Amino acid sequence: MLTVVLLIYIILIFGACLQSVAGFGLGLLGVPLVYFLDPALVPAPMILLALLNTAILAFKYRTDIIVKQTQFAFIGGTIGVVLAALLLRELNIEQYKYAFGTLILISVVISVIGVLPKVTKSTSFVASFISGVMGTITAAGGTPMGLLYQSEDKQTIRANLSIFFVYINLIAIVALLITGIAGQRDFVLFAMYSPAIFIGVFISRYVNPYVNKEAMRILVLLVATVSGLILIL
Repeated sequence: MLTVVLLIYIILIFGACLQSVAGFGLGLLGVPLVYFLDPALVPAPMILLALLNTAILAFKYRTDIIVKQTQFAFIGGTIGVVLAALLLRELNIEQYKYAFGTLILISVVISVIGVLPKVTKSTSFVASFISGVMGTITAAGGTPMGLLYQSEDKQTIRANLSIFFVYINLIAIVALLITGIAGQRDFVLFAMYSPAIFIGVFISRYVNPYVNKEAMRILVLLVATVSGLILIL
């Protein structure tokens, strides 16, 4: 048991560090590994841990938040979360994960060959909607928004993605509580593993100075590729 807890802590520390550097990644890389070690951590406890992680980052980068870019993302994300919460008991999650994983990999290929999305009202709405659905079902919904912001300034990436995920994670956990999917035990597990998030954020302070704009884009595409493969496989 102690070994399992230690392994989960290592995964969460690495994921929180990645989230702090790239703007997303805790759920994408952490959820599959954590689920293998302790399925009880998915989805609600991982959503709560992501909420803590993004809240810290949103406060840290609050002066870099561009409200005009996030308002339509909030609308799309809300619709995605509500839809996912209402249908979660009826969905074939394996089919949805396969579909979303395929879409992510297609998006990565498009980006690699030089077609970069622009942050507009419509692209923010679509990307946030998909993130909302994926995040509520799998606790790992960062890729669509990460791909959308991949060419933005790294401060903007961290700021806008963090405030978006604070909102999405908050309404996702509320939706799961209302539908009865989340409960008291989830908050106990969250409290048990929350120190790992603070450790990961702290470590990221020593990694951030070595990440420039191009490195950030490569990191985003790498995380997206891995998450897409994880969802499919």
